Amino acid sequence: MTPAQTLRDLLAQDKCHVMPCCFDALSAKLIQQEGYDLTFMSGFAASASRIGAPDLGLMSYGEVVDQARNITDAINIPLIGDGDTGYGNAMNVRRTVTGFAKAGCASVMIEDQLAPKRCGHTPGKAVVGRDEACDRIRAAVDAREALRAQGAIS
Repeated sequence: MTPAQTLRDLLAQDKCHVMPCCFDALSAKLIQQEGYDLTFMSGFAASASRIGAPDLGLMSYGEVVDQARNITDAINIPLIGDGDTGYGNAMNVRRTVTGFAKAGCASVMIEDQLAPKRCGHTPGKAVVGRDEACDRIRAAVDAREALRAQGAIS
């Protein structure tokens, strides 16, 4: 079963799932070892552990996908990846969704913040307009459908 299908099956259950956040392969292995069904790669924690800086958009798309790949290689539970704002416009969102899926993520979270983004707990955040938000959603869905057509995901 694919990570995405495993995640869909978990979410179909009528219960609340506790989902500890990981930041690297070791923290993800510890979460799995403790019996949790899934984990989330925290952008803040991954940034702090990898470059010693907060999640302010300093880590590149490539660094984040590499971090996700290292995590998924180490665990057998679904990983939800932090896809930041999708790293640009709708075309970048499509690339982000594709890259996270190919890295083994069960899902990817795309934020609706304006660039430059701010970490979730910092003041001064603003969100994109409705048209841009819809473009990001369409791009993510297009990426998912292309991956399904290729047989890369279920």
